[in-house]
Amino acid sequence: MTALIDTHCHLYLQDFSADLPAVLERAGNCQIVAMVVAGIDAKTSEQAVQLAEQYNEIYVAVGIHPNSQVVDIDQELSRIETLVTHPKVVAIGEIGLDYYRKFVPAAEQNYRLQCQLDLAMKVKLPVIIHNRNAIEDLVPLVSRWAEIGRMNSRSDLLPYGVFHSFSEDEQWAQKIHNMGFLIGVSGVITFPNARKIKEVVRSVPLSSLLLETDAPYLSPHPFRGKRNEPSYITYTLKEIASILGISHEVIAKTTTQNAQTLFGID
Repeated sequence: MTALIDTHCHLYLQDFSADLPAVLERAGNCQIVAMVVAGIDAKTSEQAVQLAEQYNEIYVAVGIHPNSQVVDIDQELSRIETLVTHPKVVAIGEIGLDYYRKFVPAAEQNYRLQCQLDLAMKVKLPVIIHNRNAIEDLVPLVSRWAEIGRMNSRSDLLPYGVFHSFSEDEQWAQKIHNMGFLIGVSGVITFPNARKIKEVVRSVPLSSLLLETDAPYLSPHPFRGKRNEPSYITYTLKEIASILGISHEVIAKTTTQNAQTLFGID
């Protein structure tokens, strides 16, 4: 099988502390040649960088999640900015808006998102966007940012990023595609009741899709309720192939090329 890339996981979490080498070995056995480990605050972003320095196959997104509770947001943002020049940092993320659990007020979520979008544009890195129950506020904000990039002839940033673990309908997916963003597909697509993401996959070009696990979260159907890991991305791949009636090889080749283009991973 063609090489695969898990474009979103959290391997620094305690869930992997006992057996990370085995987890990475299983990923390699499934032809997963790269994994993008996304931070949710300065500490986890730094931990992700440390993992990338230890393991060749790990790359990093650094950022502050909308609901990460931090003492001093400006100090936290400053720590993130010190990491962006590391050669294995390939994105700013995960960043966005989350109105499902408002641990952080919406106004501060908006502030930290805007600061990190500006940072991404400054350092020419794509963004990994988190959305939960906030799409109507999030899309106009991100669209304006992308439009500024287009007006400034920042074609070197296309695509601009990915909406990770996409959970909206095909109409929103089309808007996001037209904005110059990719759509991250997680193990949720394997759930029997996951009608919306199945319709999204049918409605957008394969060139718009990325594979991700969000490990240790969102385990695919056979492992639902258990820890997720990068090797399980093959279940997402097989489900997409089944939905589209396309070979596993074509899905793997195209989504890997999409990830390589977005993140600059060889």
